[in-house]
Amino acid sequence: MDPVLSVSYATIAGFFEAAEGNYRNAVYVSCSCSYRRESGCGDFLFIPGHDCRPILLPLTDAENFMGTRVDRTDCACIMDSRCFIRLYSKWLDLSTTSSKDCPIQQILHLMNRPAGCKGTLP
Repeated sequence: MDPVLSVSYATIAGFFEAAEGNYRNAVYVSCSCSYRRESGCGDFLFIPGHDCRPILLPLTDAENFMGTRVDRTDCACIMDSRCFIRLYSKWLDLSTTSSKDCPIQQILHLMNRPAGCKGTLP
């Protein structure tokens, strides 16, 4: 039985293409933000795509898809979500609609909309 994932297969394909098929090439991001916790919130893997936009893969989805636990020390580096938000602050400002909700969760929702939905990420 296929695992239930919160991200699209297109996101997974883009992630592994950018990571050259190996999650160890990605950055492990530990969730440390002060936003309200939503279901699905938590640590995630991040890698810039071919266009430098971030590709985010929630840790639970990565582990379910690969069928293995991700050891954060195996990844290219570890950063906290506050650092990620600072690094991409201008892009997040352009891509998100609410300053009260977690920008990472907003991006995950935008990245994983069904095909044909209006709106794209800048």
